[in-house]
Amino acid sequence: MHILVFLDQSPHSLGGVQASVLLQQKYLEKAGHRVTLVAPASSADPVSTPGCIIYPSFALTPNREYTATANLGKAYRHVLTELAAIREKVDVVHVQADWWGALLGAGFARRQNLPLVNTLHTNLSVGAAKVVGKLGASMLYLLHSEVFGRWVLGRSGCVTGNGWKYLHLITSTAQTVLAPSAHFARLAQEKGVATNIRVVPTGVDDESIGVTSVRGAANEVTFAWSGRFSHEKRIMEFLSALKTANLPAKARIYGSGALLAKMQRFIEVNGLADRVTIIGRVSHQQMIQELAGCSALVQTSIGFETQGMTVFEAGVVGTPSVLCDWNIAEDLPADSYWKTTDDSVASLAAMLTAAYQEISEGKPKRIDLRGSMLQSHLYLRSLEIYEQAIAEHS
Repeated sequence: MHILVFLDQSPHSLGGVQASVLLQQKYLEKAGHRVTLVAPASSADPVSTPGCIIYPSFALTPNREYTATANLGKAYRHVLTELAAIREKVDVVHVQADWWGALLGAGFARRQNLPLVNTLHTNLSVGAAKVVGKLGASMLYLLHSEVFGRWVLGRSGCVTGNGWKYLHLITSTAQTVLAPSAHFARLAQEKGVATNIRVVPTGVDDESIGVTSVRGAANEVTFAWSGRFSHEKRIMEFLSALKTANLPAKARIYGSGALLAKMQRFIEVNGLADRVTIIGRVSHQQMIQELAGCSALVQTSIGFETQGMTVFEAGVVGTPSVLCDWNIAEDLPADSYWKTTDDSVASLAAMLTAAYQEISEGKPKRIDLRGSMLQSHLYLRSLEIYEQAIAEHS
């Protein structure tokens, strides 16, 4: 089987979608299938490479993390040319994008008469507004919905400034719509995006956990935080909570982003340098090993995550989490996490204190997600969905 996956960003840039897609590609190819990723140009992927077609685009941000394409027809023809060199027909298209990648992928499937699967990775109503503001988000929906109507559906009048209605529009031509968690699938259904949304979580690479065993009590308490250094991830709230709690615990922060300089100043000014270390970006495998060595993961974003992947990665290696997003808790075993009571810094500081005390006393929360989150099992669910989409489309 040849699966063509469309993305909004370079597969090698920082983000949960990118990590998820690369993991899917790895295990599908290990099983003998071909997966070709289709993504815009970036500093990480300026030209096409084996397994990844780079389509023409231009940068929206100085670091080229966010890009757009000015000509979908040109991008479409470029993808066709690249595929001709591969010489293996495409069996199914999988859109794992929200913006230009979604438009290009849906239009490609329609023009080539191929089955289409769409994964909802992002809660746009929250995420887009956090990044560009409510007005900016509405403008993005208006622009993309108009282009989707004209280029994919062949008609005008599909314009919407609502995030949920926009997601409904871009999934309207898919045979199957997926979500990475039960809580986001339910929310998307309630908002009218699609019916019968199927849940396929992003798993954890079996090879990444190696021989790591589920932990017992730790002698030193170390909190881990992982993600993009951005406002919607609430990294500054985490640092503020550490200051408020004033615990003799260590904190290790993984990732990168625009708030790095602000974080460094906060750590220095508030005397946290002896307890807080910014590690930066690490590989997926190293992240898993780092999580295995920490006492608890701290998850701070609220209403933004559609799965909360780092929480599940931590759970696979036996590391419990302090959660700010109550939705993520719905997909975890009972009594396997600490949960804040509201979105305040004070509440997070209180939960950090509670976690610190329980871990110090040798009574940490227990979690073991190895039976449900290994990618060697989850990719089979994706294969079943692809086969069903192909059969229904024939």
